[in-house]
Amino acid sequence: MIKGTKKKAELQNALKILAIQKGYANVTMKDIGNYVGLSVGGLYHHYHNVNEIFNDLLISETENVWAVFKDIQNFDDLMKCFDTYLKAEEKELLNEECSVNNLLYQYYFSFPEKERSLMMKQSHDEAISHMIQLLKPIYKNKKICTQIAEHVYIILHGLVDMSFSEALTQKIIREEFSNLKNYMKEMYQTVNNTNKK
Repeated sequence: MIKGTKKKAELQNALKILAIQKGYANVTMKDIGNYVGLSVGGLYHHYHNVNEIFNDLLISETENVWAVFKDIQNFDDLMKCFDTYLKAEEKELLNEECSVNNLLYQYYFSFPEKERSLMMKQSHDEAISHMIQLLKPIYKNKKICTQIAEHVYIILHGLVDMSFSEALTQKIIREEFSNLKNYMKEMYQTVNNTNKK
């Protein structure tokens, strides 16, 4: 890893930890510099503001998520990758690992309403587009891929919302993940049965 990239990853991680500790809106460039032992001038060599760091953090986290699904060849591969992904999500939802998920809303709500709505719509559309691309080789039908992608998105974001409260438990997460996998399996069987006719 090149030096600049390593330092940027360090700054992104610092932002994630500080934002969880004190809230996204309360983190300053000075806080991040202090956390990593870098002067504000040194920090500005890499980033110009907190939002810029967060944007890179989102890109890094998103790339890590999609990397889990890169080698899918068939439905069984999809389920194995999905299990790996859900295990990581469970830890984040239960706050056992630092997660960018619970910072997303803080980040979005740091912008004016009109800009926030556009950003959230763009984020949704990008996530759905990525999911459709990874589902397409398995399900073949774009309409069904879109339907599954939306379903996955809604369940995951609903669980993220619940993770802000004491109401979310491991049992709830596992039941929802199990229901999601069953839904994906039913849709796969439906597509295969339709194709055989």
